[in-house]
Formats: sequence, structure tokens, C-alpha cells
Amino acid sequence: MDNEKLVQLVTLEVMRQLKQKPAAIQEDVALAEHKALAIFTGGTIGFEQGLAEIKKIQNLNFSVTVVLSAAAEQIMGIDRIKAELGSHTTIVTAHSTYPGDVLREAELVLVPVLTQNTAAKLAHTLSDTMISTLILQGLMMGKPVVAALNAADPMDSWRLQANMGKASPGLLKALRTNLQKLAGYGIQLVQVTALAEEGQKLLGRKNKTSAAGLANKKSVLDAVAIKNAAANGAKSITVSWGTIITPLAKDVAREYGVEIILEQ
Repeated sequence: MDNEKLVQLVTLEVMRQLKQKPAAIQEDVALAEHKALAIFTGGTIGFEQGLAEIKKIQNLNFSVTVVLSAAAEQIMGIDRIKAELGSHTTIVTAHSTYPGDVLREAELVLVPVLTQNTAAKLAHTLSDTMISTLILQGLMMGKPVVAALNAADPMDSWRLQANMGKASPGLLKALRTNLQKLAGYGIQLVQVTALAEEGQKLLGRKNKTSAAGLANKKSVLDAVAIKNAAANGAKSITVSWGTIITPLAKDVAREYGVEIILEQ
């Protein structure tokens, strides 16, 4: 086979794969019903398990955008993330622009690796990094935030196995106080192996609350409804108890001779 023929074959194969890959990516995006943000800080405790939990979330029909702190990018690497979650996964790094739109669209914020450093920043409401800013803004937007506490827990089994369970009572108290503050701010702290399950529960609870809020929303009788009823020849309108009748609706009802009847 001459060189020209070989080049043609290679070119054709590359073109074929380039055509297939975007189609697969488009299919994944189109099938995703929910959106989540997964924020990795630079710890190693629980990283592998956290990555597996994010994979579970993907399998629950979530499109996940991954945010890496500078330390996380250095320790874990983008290639490792893409190898586990797919090459189409969007990854934001410390060098990227602030992903404000991604945060606004996310229904769920997950922190698979919460380091003691990030926990301390959040406990003191410090927004001096992209990571802490995203988490605090997510809380202020009312988004469910679930964090794996393993890397921040001074008495976690991984730390004990690494002979790091000898902190003074004062230090232990300070580190635990940070976690208590985060729980008070609304962050759901769980073991890393429960990350996906808890995230799904919180999202389901929030959706139920929203649906209940809509169901409990009171009806409103306004002037337009009165005019429409009068135009159709109605002499009365029956409304249920609890219906809000605007002052203008009452005036228009008197003017048009339409009686408003409260349903018994």
C-alpha cells in the first residue's frame, strides 16, 4: 500500500469517528432531564467514592457539570474525571470564567470532597475562591447542597487509619464546630457513599414542596373576570371560600349588576 492510499484510509476513519462522537454527545445531553453541579476541592479522602456517586447521579438522568478547584485539578486531573464520567462532561477549572449561568440552571449542588480548608472558609462565610462562592451562592439561591463530610471530619475512619486521630480537644472542637455551622447554613452533610441517594431525596422533597405551594395557591377573582361574565349575560358568579376578590372586581360587579356568591 502506498503512502497516499494509507493517508486516505486514515483520513476517512478519522472523519467517520468525528461524525459519530458529536451525535453521541448530543444524545446524552438531549436525554438528561435534570442538571447538577459537582464541586471537587483538593482532597483525596473519599475522592474515588465521590466520583462513583457522581456517576450514579448521571445514571439518574442528570447532566453534571464538574467544577475543580486548582488543587483538585492538580491532584485528580481532568483526564481522570473524563475517564470516569465521559469525555463529553463539562469541566470548569479555576482558570475558567465564573459559571454563574451553570449554577442558576443547576437543580442540585454536590460536593463529593469537602476539605477541612473549604469547610473552614464556608463556616466563616468567606467567598474568596470560586468554590466557596459557588457553594454560598447556591445556598442563597435555595438550591439543595449535599456535601460528603469525610475529608472534613477529624475523626473519619480514613484519617484514623492514617494515624491522624490525635488532635487536641480544642482542635477537634474547632473542626467539628465548622461542620455544625455548615449544617446550620443548610448544607446536608452525609457520608460520601450516600451522596447520590441524599441528593435525589432532597431534590424530590423540594419538588414536592413547590408542587404543594402551587396547589395551595389561592384563586383570584379580578375585574376582567367580572366583565367577561357580564358580557356573556351572567347575573352572578360563584367562587369558592378563600378566593381573593380584588377591590376593583367588587366595584365592577356593582357597576355591571353581577352578584358575587361565595360557595357554601
